Amino acid sequence: MKKWTLSLFSLLLVVSVVLGLVAQSATLLPVINQSFLFGLFLLIFGCLVLVLRSGFFTAFVRGFQQLKDMFFRKPRVLDSDLYAVHDPSYQRKKEAILQKGTSLLLTSGLGMILFSLVLTCFYYV
Repeated sequence: MKKWTLSLFSLLLVVSVVLGLVAQSATLLPVINQSFLFGLFLLIFGCLVLVLRSGFFTAFVRGFQQLKDMFFRKPRVLDSDLYAVHDPSYQRKKEAILQKGTSLLLTSGLGMILFSLVLTCFYYV
């Protein structure tokens, strides 16, 4: 995981330096703004997923689940083994996908913000 992030950041740095040297300063400003906003969106979404995965809202979810169970009856067909949600292999796959997705969101968001910061340096020089 760290191997491709290091290569991604180095590639991003090289691309931003080349773009900063080649492009005119008038065309750099929209690229800087868009990359910063897109990176900020990815970082916020990644942090939200990270907080949700950490179990911070578990107490609230359990409380609302108890309220739902008190007011609505559960269909009997959901009690069968075919609809079991607590399958260990399913949980492992789900956790692996969430972990890779979260790291991808955080890494790409940080990379986009780094890209915009390097281009900002070329914009003001």
